Amino acid sequence: MIMESQRILVTLTPPEAKRLIGRGVSSLPQVRRAMADGTVVIAPGTTNAYVYEEITGERIDRGRFAIGIVTGRGTCVSKASARMPEVVISNGVETGQRIKDVLDDLGPQDVFIKGANAVDPWGNAGVYLGSPTGGTMGMSIGTLLARGVQVVVPVSLEKLVPLPISDIIPEMGNRRFAAAMRMPVGMMQIPGRVVTEMEAVRTLFGCRCIPVGGGGVNGAEGGRCYVVEGDAVSIEEAWKSLLSIKGEPALQVEEESCYECRMSCSHKITPLSY
Repeated sequence: MIMESQRILVTLTPPEAKRLIGRGVSSLPQVRRAMADGTVVIAPGTTNAYVYEEITGERIDRGRFAIGIVTGRGTCVSKASARMPEVVISNGVETGQRIKDVLDDLGPQDVFIKGANAVDPWGNAGVYLGSPTGGTMGMSIGTLLARGVQVVVPVSLEKLVPLPISDIIPEMGNRRFAAAMRMPVGMMQIPGRVVTEMEAVRTLFGCRCIPVGGGGVNGAEGGRCYVVEGDAVSIEEAWKSLLSIKGEPALQVEEESCYECRMSCSHKITPLSY
């Protein structure tokens, strides 16, 4: 018997979308396998805070699980003294180790999860590089790729850009700008399994998810609207689950003081006083 498909119209704010993506990542087969019999490394990031919670079932101060951030004042970093480091989970147990402690031991059975700052219509993701040496990705990406580690990239369509990431990268560089609102950054592409809201809905419910609009007011700024389509049973499951994440509170991150920051922010054209 052929089951007739149904459609629902869904609106998600950025925090709600991050929660959905976190659930989608936690349900990926490669993540489940690595949690049971391997190593999962979760790099700091606002979306990855939700990924951590969904993978472990534990709640954290999500604002502390971030390093590079974008605020109303520009590109910046979180307060170092309040920051949580990356999380390493081996065979389902948090080890307290850092990426440098386990990098040499990672292989194809393991998963490295790293968020992004941009995703293009072709499913390519890019991450900002504020550190002169490339930060976590600059230190680890070569080894991860050489050893076949599975890289998962959670990123919301809030960060969708209209150009290929490969076209954007040559325009960036933390020493290329005459001025920057806060911290100048470069960009690199992250090769891996990109998980947006679309992939999360497909993974969780087996439904098709199409973005149909964006933006809003009264808390929906940066939000997106989606059409979700599937059979009646899948749509009912998706509807109930998506309703359950409505009202996810906004995420707050404490910015680093400019007087204590080790990053180099230069405002060469007109000094910014805000």
